[in-house]
Amino acid sequence: MDGLRDSLLALGIPGLFLIAFLDSAGVPLPGGVDVVVLLLAWQQPSLFVWIALAASTGSTLGCLVLYRIGRTGGDRVVRRLDPGKREWVTRKVRENDIVAMVVAVLAPPPFPAKVFMLVAGIVGMSWTRFAGAIFVGRMIRFTGEAYLAVRLGDRAVETLQEHYPTIGAALALAVILYLAVKWLRKRRRLHAAG
Repeated sequence: MDGLRDSLLALGIPGLFLIAFLDSAGVPLPGGVDVVVLLLAWQQPSLFVWIALAASTGSTLGCLVLYRIGRTGGDRVVRRLDPGKREWVTRKVRENDIVAMVVAVLAPPPFPAKVFMLVAGIVGMSWTRFAGAIFVGRMIRFTGEAYLAVRLGDRAVETLQEHYPTIGAALALAVILYLAVKWLRKRRRLHAAG
């Protein structure tokens, strides 16, 4: 797998797209997408937005593979999980599918993001809502990482490794707060109109 990752990394941004696709589709590659985003953004700072876009697009398409597996029989895969964890993930996806997906892709490991992708397919989440939520979450994550690499250079990987749980939790909380405020405003408008 190291050889595959190194070959794809040599392709630059197209290689990043493929790494993100494979990783999100369930093919684990050493180092992961985050390190590749940091490395490429550090090497090519003027392209950091394109780097984040390539990683986000590849990851979204890879997540659609897991979503499709969930739609066509993922319940067999998810059945292997602890019943409490399975029920918790299913409840979160049913309660607010978009927030669940965004938080899943922003949360730091060992958060079970791939389980969320499978469950989204199992419960029948609209694929357009699913893809939109994944893309937005990934763009937030990868743009932040790429920007960090531009600002901190070779110290970015170290900084991210030390602080990602805090950074990921803060990003997830910010998304939840944004969506809650948006929901409250919509509810107030409907109440005022009705």
